[in-house]
Amino acid sequence: MEKPIYYFKMKPYFQTEPYLNLCEYMEKTPDKELSNNLNQREYTVFDLETTGFLPEIGHEILSIGAVRMDVKGRIIDEMHQLIKPIRPVPKDILSLTNLSRESLAAAPSFIDGFHRFLAFSEHSTLVAHPAHFDVRFLRAMVKRWKLPEYSPACIDSQLMAKLAVPHVSHRLDPLLSHFNIHSLERHHALNDAVMTAELFKELLKIICEEHGIYTYSGLQQELKKQKSS
Repeated sequence: MEKPIYYFKMKPYFQTEPYLNLCEYMEKTPDKELSNNLNQREYTVFDLETTGFLPEIGHEILSIGAVRMDVKGRIIDEMHQLIKPIRPVPKDILSLTNLSRESLAAAPSFIDGFHRFLAFSEHSTLVAHPAHFDVRFLRAMVKRWKLPEYSPACIDSQLMAKLAVPHVSHRLDPLLSHFNIHSLERHHALNDAVMTAELFKELLKIICEEHGIYTYSGLQQELKKQKSS
């Protein structure tokens, strides 16, 4: 099969020290045994800004925003990482995300940015809204860059919303309004991660107290039902 044109722009990164270090980190970092109790886990709530919805055809990550939550639901750390794209970014995406070509050109590659995110989120459960987009995008990028397989523990807060507040639209903005969560500038990865973290706390409280679901495995079973409904 003929390689896509962007492969040849990626090729110089392969076999470099940062690339080999990331491969080694992904292969050697053991998965910590996480508690099955939802209230005894740490969470990394994250969001991506991308050039499109389809990494399979070459769309890329422009920024990663993430916040780390401790077992008491407090935000204890945050990160915002720009990613240098391989391909030119459309003007409408730059306008939507309020990013500039200059800032992206000066940013590190996906290799360096993803390594930072892995270290930040180590020994935690990922949360995204919706996870089926953000986690799928990360996994597609990992595959594109020929890195070791990436299969993180994750929770989809959009599916949680369908279970916890079925009468409310499960999109982020209506949910923020429903829970009176302060709205920050949208389409900024860190801002969206902060707001999603506040939403996740509200949803987790309802899931536990009103639905009697206190375990990660139990929650995943219920979310599968929401996904197929």
